[in-house]
Amino acid sequence: MTSHDQDGDGRDARARLIHHVDDLCAGTAPSGLGELSDRAALLVACGLVEPRITDVVLTRLHRNLPFPTVGGFHQVRVIEEQRHDLRRILGTPVPSVLRMALRTRLADLDRKYLVLRTGFTRGAGVFAFRIKDIRVDRRRGIHLDTDDRGRLFDALASTPTMAPVPMVPRTMTELGTVAAALGQREMGRVVLPHRVQAVVESLPSLPQIRADRRRIPEMYTALLMEVGGLYDRLIRAYVRGGRAVEEIRLQFDAETEVVGLSGDLCRLRETAAMPGVPPARDGFTTLTGMGVAIDEVWAEVVERAVAFRELVESVETRADAAVSEAARLDDIARDYGVRPPSTAHAPSPADLTAEHLAARAGDRMLSTEAMRRLRGQIDPHG
Repeated sequence: MTSHDQDGDGRDARARLIHHVDDLCAGTAPSGLGELSDRAALLVACGLVEPRITDVVLTRLHRNLPFPTVGGFHQVRVIEEQRHDLRRILGTPVPSVLRMALRTRLADLDRKYLVLRTGFTRGAGVFAFRIKDIRVDRRRGIHLDTDDRGRLFDALASTPTMAPVPMVPRTMTELGTVAAALGQREMGRVVLPHRVQAVVESLPSLPQIRADRRRIPEMYTALLMEVGGLYDRLIRAYVRGGRAVEEIRLQFDAETEVVGLSGDLCRLRETAAMPGVPPARDGFTTLTGMGVAIDEVWAEVVERAVAFRELVESVETRADAAVSEAARLDDIARDYGVRPPSTAHAPSPADLTAEHLAARAGDRMLSTEAMRRLRGQIDPHG
């Protein structure tokens, strides 16, 4: 079953896209929805950086060159959201005890962010560091300076994630809840006498301090998540379909398409967040609250995303058909006791020997001709 069979009950691609955006904004999206791959996150982040950085990112991705990894870019987004919440709360009047706890937590998150950012900007083993190598990579269009890597990392901190963000305490009661939950977790790691353990387990359950499902606050970020997810689905379909979808892969530059959509969506998100702009309602809406001109642009962006989804679904359908056909041929091959065509070819020792000997065919031919010429000199009439 293809992905669009699973999330669409007869609706067209536009209706499925809008339904998914609504689910992401309402926090009702499937709990198993995965994170964007690091590759998709890099493309989405390109919507927030200068074109010269985007050009390098695209060139490296098209050549399958790596970027420094931090164990998944979505975790950077979680840290950044917590830092943002903490700074906002610290800007309001809060009790001194709570303020101290929040500042301590913010300092800890700042350190984590800096460690991840430093590892990314250093680019050990990924980017050239010798002057000669840097010049070569610049001519090839695959080198990012340290400052540009930092800008790209900061943009990655604004990419969407489905990971639940831990709650930031806003009152003394919530701070006490978080502290109690931490203490209860620590007690669970300690081997206690049975009587004491029974007392700990009998304590009333604490309120949830972390959402089970992610709720994306507005439709622009939700559509960014949708576009990045479609890109990952397309890459998986390319892998499944193999040669059956090779013609599509060669004709369609998916990376550039995602970057274009991300750039438009990031501009819309930035404008919607400006002071004085009335917020649009939760979930998908055609009225952005920013005027008719922006509404028309938003409609064009949505149509572009719908076209992308339709293409991805078509590639998935063709890939699934190729997988089914390969399975049918494999069954026929097994019925007749021959090697299934989809299995990897494992050369036998004789095959390896033949390949080695075939590589020396030229030497044998030259040797044969040389001997015949020599014999012709010795015995011209032989």
